[in-house]
Amino acid sequence: MPKPERPFNSRAYGGQLERELILGGIIITIVLGGGLIAFIWGGQAFFAALACFALALGVAAVIWLVLKGVEILGRG
Repeated sequence: MPKPERPFNSRAYGGQLERELILGGIIITIVLGGGLIAFIWGGQAFFAALACFALALGVAAVIWLVLKGVEILGRG
């Protein structure tokens, strides 16, 4: 007997799609942007750009964590 299909959950799909798009955007930015920086200005500029990318991702992660904490505290 075949398993019944689970109903489509648009919230779960939207969350998964959002994560995939964010990850894809980050990867494209690093690969394409970093590659162009390395091609135009050289290796040292590429490593400086990677440091800037890492700093920007760190700031975004801290902001996300603060907002997530506020959301959790708001539920209580």
